[in-house]
Amino acid sequence: MAKKSVHQEFNPDAIEHFEIDCDPYGIMVDSGGTIETVYVNTSQGLTNRIGKIFTKNADKEPDLTLYKKAFLFPNSPVSTERVKAALKEHKITLTNDYTKADLYLTHDDLTRDHQSEESINSRAMFCNLWNYEAVEAGCVYVNDYCEENKRGNELARVIYDAKCAEWVDRYTSDRHSMPYDSYIVTGLAINTAYEVEMGNVAVWNIDKVMHQSASKVELTEQILDDIISLMKQGGAENYNMVGALLPTIDWTKKYHLLWKLGQEIGTDLYMFNRNKDVQYWKQASGISDYYHMTALQMIQRLEGRENLNRESFKYLEPIVRKEIRIDNRDLYTFKVEVKPEYKKYNYEK
Repeated sequence: MAKKSVHQEFNPDAIEHFEIDCDPYGIMVDSGGTIETVYVNTSQGLTNRIGKIFTKNADKEPDLTLYKKAFLFPNSPVSTERVKAALKEHKITLTNDYTKADLYLTHDDLTRDHQSEESINSRAMFCNLWNYEAVEAGCVYVNDYCEENKRGNELARVIYDAKCAEWVDRYTSDRHSMPYDSYIVTGLAINTAYEVEMGNVAVWNIDKVMHQSASKVELTEQILDDIISLMKQGGAENYNMVGALLPTIDWTKKYHLLWKLGQEIGTDLYMFNRNKDVQYWKQASGISDYYHMTALQMIQRLEGRENLNRESFKYLEPIVRKEIRIDNRDLYTFKVEVKPEYKKYNYEK
């Protein structure tokens, strides 16, 4: 059974397939001195190649009836509980063993950036490093790793970061310079990309799965009023109710009501900064953008994205009309009507 970690033993077939010839390095993954092996490239070529494999289906829609077990890549923007619920609707189970999955769920947060020896993320599939160096000796953990993993007469090396600093005195250790720009690729990234490349496993972005979830509800004026009321009342219980409700709302429909929701609670969304599912929904829905838009700007945005319909126009246009400002009313009579290109949306027609 494979570990539930980005640090997997590299598949030799995958190494050969991707023609990986960059150097392996050790990386300290916890404060207990555990060291795992990664490949470190001096360019982003390998990272980009594997990344493209994970996005191969970006412009397609999945048939989720084809899959039985899914593996979720680490650092997912959606909580495991919500992913499990969405998969259950399609009779798919979530597994912690990537070797048992026929579906990989990827996302847009696979890479982390680090600089100047700050602690390297031990859950990221890719890491970009700036201004790091390595050590070839310095403590029992590093010494043992370098001895076990040396290639011929050349010692292996361990990347020096904040976790490594707890064990190694950098000024008395055997230090080794690294390229100023270095790019880490982990065993999980290489092994799973190989499985996808060989056609053994499918890969889809988690967004695709969440969009197909039957648990999504269409925003109604009643739900809108309920959310606004709960937010105004305040209190932990009410905020928890809103935090559970928001991620279930379908952000691809009823844009005019989503705009109204953004207008009403846009400044209070910070209350959910620690709620991963709300943060995912917030980014996917663009609700924060709606807070800064006038009704006119919302109409123009929907039209530009070909999402404007009569229902949204009927809701938003009267708000825009109220904002019309005309001077010299004592002397003149004015007639206001929508421009010809908007008459197809005019609810009076």
